[in-house]
Amino acid sequence: MFKSIFDLFRSKPAAPPVTAQASPAGTAEPPAAAAPLPIRWLGKDDPRNPFTVGGYDCLTFVSTMISTTSDERIATSFTALRASLGQEYVGTLPQDAVEIESRLVYPLKGAIADGALFKAQQMEDKWDLYLYGDRLYFVRSWTGALTYVAGFVITSDHLIIERLWASREQAGDPQYVLRQLDYLVKSHALGRRLPHPLPDHLERDTQAIGLFSFGQYGRRCCFGTFEDTVRDDIAKPRPAPAQA
Repeated sequence: MFKSIFDLFRSKPAAPPVTAQASPAGTAEPPAAAAPLPIRWLGKDDPRNPFTVGGYDCLTFVSTMISTTSDERIATSFTALRASLGQEYVGTLPQDAVEIESRLVYPLKGAIADGALFKAQQMEDKWDLYLYGDRLYFVRSWTGALTYVAGFVITSDHLIIERLWASREQAGDPQYVLRQLDYLVKSHALGRRLPHPLPDHLERDTQAIGLFSFGQYGRRCCFGTFEDTVRDDIAKPRPAPAQA
């Protein structure tokens, strides 16, 4: 029986680590041993599923994966980028950028300041997020590749992303871009544990889903779904604690 993802609200799994090659392009190579990955499907009505969408519980898998690379340039790049404040991205867009309409709304408490919203601490973290002026910059942590830029406005109590830019290749699936960017804001900038989006073209296979999820989101993700994730009711109400 796999560890329930309700445990993501408690302690980290203590399973032995699994080593895999992971590429900066957002993919991961299978572990050397061809054992089945510890990933399971949970329907939305499954009592073990804390979310309102069906999906793939991959918390145990991503929590025990270790990223490695045989490319010394990538290791050097990752280390050097840990000192970056992200100022080199100000005023720039992804290569061959395409604008995508959006309206993503987030509650805002207090003032926000320019600088890093999230910095990868180890190679199992796949993203760096920065805020400068009225834009958010989403950067791959291994290579420093600028993947998304989001333009926002601020009201008295909300931050609203009104437009975003992605590379022409990424923009071929605009709905996935919106879901991924929304997930990165909620999971990395706001620190929430929520389902991460999976693109429609991805094979419905647990190994493919696990490796894609780790390559895209690293140790930050826990539960992949093909359903809409840009919604407020994605998490089920937490069960009440047992009475003593």
